Amino acid sequence: MAPYEAALLVFTAIFGGYLIVWAMPGSVMIAMVAFGDIERIVYIDKNLAKDLDKYYDERGNLKPEYQLYTSIGTRLFSYWIAYPFIKKRVTTQSKKFRLFMWINCLGMWRLVGTTFFVCLAKLLGIIP
Repeated sequence: MAPYEAALLVFTAIFGGYLIVWAMPGSVMIAMVAFGDIERIVYIDKNLAKDLDKYYDERGNLKPEYQLYTSIGTRLFSYWIAYPFIKKRVTTQSKKFRLFMWINCLGMWRLVGTTFFVCLAKLLGIIP
């Protein structure tokens, strides 16, 4: 086995290991936000959204088309992936919120990284 092959397998194992550990709690968290109390996504939106007027009407209520669980889940996934780039928008000092976002951000990036490394290993013929 060539050194680059071993390195690629190690990176895939590291990324995949965290992904496996994060998958169940991450699934529970997305379900809690998407199917749970609407106030959870409202709180996240108010801390991370660039344009609140897109999601909220003039009275501050979430627009009906953004109340669907699919819309909430997609928005939450987007926040998790973009968090390292948008963390300066956070208005709360809550360590719990920041930890929640970082844990899930790492999980989503591990998903992207694992997919990339597995595809690269298949492309290079390292794995069948």
